[in-house]
Amino acid sequence: MSTPRIVRAAIIGCGSYGAEHAKFLSTAPGVRLRAVADIAPERAEDFAKKYGADYATSDVGRIWADREIDAVWICTQHHTHAPLAEEAAAAGKNFFLEKPLALTLADCDRIVAAVERSGVIAASGFKLRFFPAVVAAKQFITRPQLTTAHVIDDHWPSEFWANDPVQGGGNVLSQGCHMVDTVLHLHEPPPVRVYAAGGNRNHPTRDIVDTAAITVTFADGAVANVAVGDVGVPPHASKFALQTSDGSRSLSLYNRLNSLMTRADKTITEHPAWPEEGAAVIDAPFIAAVASGGVSPVTVQSARRTSAVVLAAIESIKTGRVIDLSAAPYAAAITG
Repeated sequence: MSTPRIVRAAIIGCGSYGAEHAKFLSTAPGVRLRAVADIAPERAEDFAKKYGADYATSDVGRIWADREIDAVWICTQHHTHAPLAEEAAAAGKNFFLEKPLALTLADCDRIVAAVERSGVIAASGFKLRFFPAVVAAKQFITRPQLTTAHVIDDHWPSEFWANDPVQGGGNVLSQGCHMVDTVLHLHEPPPVRVYAAGGNRNHPTRDIVDTAAITVTFADGAVANVAVGDVGVPPHASKFALQTSDGSRSLSLYNRLNSLMTRADKTITEHPAWPEEGAAVIDAPFIAAVASGGVSPVTVQSARRTSAVVLAAIESIKTGRVIDLSAAPYAAAITG
């Protein structure tokens, strides 16, 4: 009987996102937290002590050169994703990259090209796909006709790094991508058109889009609307919520997508709420893929498609035009 493979992991970025993954990686069976890295050496040292990593470093080159590292979690600010992903791929390291994949299509293309060149297993952090209620919803309605969804948060301070137009891109890019990705995951036909309205409502000192109502049309004629903004969490539906129907059956996801209510033959069923498991829901399938040499649970190609739709929505807001996703510059990201 063969011994199960131990995946030796490293984390780059010892902030809040890194901590969410470290909580799981430091205790999960079949994983050894080999190293952590951060631009602040003292923060990396504290992080290593807290989560039991073998060592801490402020030099990411040490991570790339370490032959004992199988997979790297990149949990840094969004504008650093593309260069770090390219370095990881060049070093032959499988990598997990927090969402969004990148803030521009050019950077998304760089990441996809690096993965396809190297053959490493790479995943993006769209964990909502793996929430048990979302999995059950996808099984209940396989061909949605009309979807409404939102990710509406409380106010983000203007000085927050995710509101920096270069580092984070603002709420619609930084966080709206989560719900856009979930909608695309539930609608299997490709998106073909995007129209959006919105703008900058609450951060006048930042050149960002912080509020959006995004309408997506799919190849089968289905439509979805996604509302995004840091304008105050809805008290009943919660920060993340989604409703969809297929013409006869319908469902509602709420309680941060941890609760599901379904309706069929005019009978409503309220399913027991699932606990929110944080990073574990996406880290576990990525670790399994690395251990077995399998397929990424969230490919960088699918994450690029999500970024393309969000970027098209922002272009639509700025220009007032309907954006054709089958045309340049979006077509390759949608079909690739």
